[in-house]
Amino acid sequence: MKNLFIVLDGLDGAGKGEMIERLHNYLFKKSKSFRILTTREPTSGKYGQEIRTLLKEDKDPKSDPEKYLKLFTLDRKEHLEKTVLPFLSQTDGSTHIVLCDRYYYSTIAFQHTQGVPEKTVLEANRNFLKPTIAFILDLSAEQSLKRISQRGETEKFEQLEFMKDLRKNFLRLKQILPDNLIVIDASRSIQEVFSDIKKEIDSYL
Repeated sequence: MKNLFIVLDGLDGAGKGEMIERLHNYLFKKSKSFRILTTREPTSGKYGQEIRTLLKEDKDPKSDPEKYLKLFTLDRKEHLEKTVLPFLSQTDGSTHIVLCDRYYYSTIAFQHTQGVPEKTVLEANRNFLKPTIAFILDLSAEQSLKRISQRGETEKFEQLEFMKDLRKNFLRLKQILPDNLIVIDASRSIQEVFSDIKKEIDSYL
């Protein structure tokens, strides 16, 4: 069986972290031959830390789009070279599975919503490794903000009108990318959402 690179993406509050945790536990129990790496973007590397600092300090969702695009792509390049690709390239007889919370889908959707031309964001991410399968966890901007508000302070992108446009750009990804992208209705219960994801993953196992 080939190694797998699985991505979960979508609006904040959609449940990506919960789904990745459940998927990790499910795969861990499913086979002793599976080696699983759970990771996320932005990373804890130097570019990722700079991104996180900017997100906390900046309140205007439309500011510095080119700077964010540059930082996210640099962080992604480092993430792939140092973490994802070395893990997936191992040939020890096990099946290596990477579960990633956010990937270039976020960069394309967020920075295009900020105002960077679609062609530019696509070109900046064109040469990165394509996931085996990627899930876009979809829910309304209103639902997203309601869930976010329950866990504390919001960041710069977490404003209603911006997030409405952001959701449209996430859903548009299926039209503009050749990737194996599956949109999941994340407004439902955790059990229902995970059941749908599990069915799709099982088709690869």
